Amino acid sequence: MSASRVSTLGSGGWFLLLIVSILFSLTMAVYSTWIRFDTQDVAYSIYRMQQEAAAAKMHISKLEIERDSLLSPYMLGKTAEKLGMSMADPGQIRRLDIYKK
Repeated sequence: MSASRVSTLGSGGWFLLLIVSILFSLTMAVYSTWIRFDTQDVAYSIYRMQQEAAAAKMHISKLEIERDSLLSPYMLGKTAEKLGMSMADPGQIRRLDIYKK
């Protein structure tokens, strides 16, 4: 009785199972490759954004240094001389107290 048992899958069932497992393996390999590619793409985007942020911070630092240089009393005095400006004489400046109650 046990010797005459027939497999539930039959002779074609094992072949079908083999084909399904191969297709599943190929699908998983393609999916794994796609995930790896997508991960590398995101990592490159993050790296590029970090480089842009670093460049922007450096540019901001340079602009702050230039602003501080241009607002220094020495540079303001030189610019005023070029424009023909001079110190105000006593009596030329009037102060208005508009915020008095």
